[in-house]
Amino acid sequence: MATLATPADLADRLGRDLTDVEDRQAPALLDDATSVIIDRFPRYATVSTAVSKKVCCAMVLRVLRNPNGLRQESIDDYSYTVDSSRSAGEIYLTETEVDELRPPRTTAFTIVHGAP
Repeated sequence: MATLATPADLADRLGRDLTDVEDRQAPALLDDATSVIIDRFPRYATVSTAVSKKVCCAMVLRVLRNPNGLRQESIDDYSYTVDSSRSAGEIYLTETEVDELRPPRTTAFTIVHGAP
């Protein structure tokens, strides 16, 4: 199965070339993100769209931009908080991304004037 996005797509959205470490991680992370999307939305297994590529990249960029999963950090009497996504597996869909990937709703019924 091909991934929904490429490392080049990530670099385009990141606005710079990937570092050596990011370049090594990108294929596995893109594969993980693709799997999460296709498990929830099987139709993307056969048709990749601009939206599926965008969402796949966003999922991976969350990890690349914040590899330690920090949500909060303090300086005096140092403390930090790890984002809950770290314990849930790092690669995840946000509610907004789920909404973007859902197929557009169609009408439930049609009213035909003059029908019996």
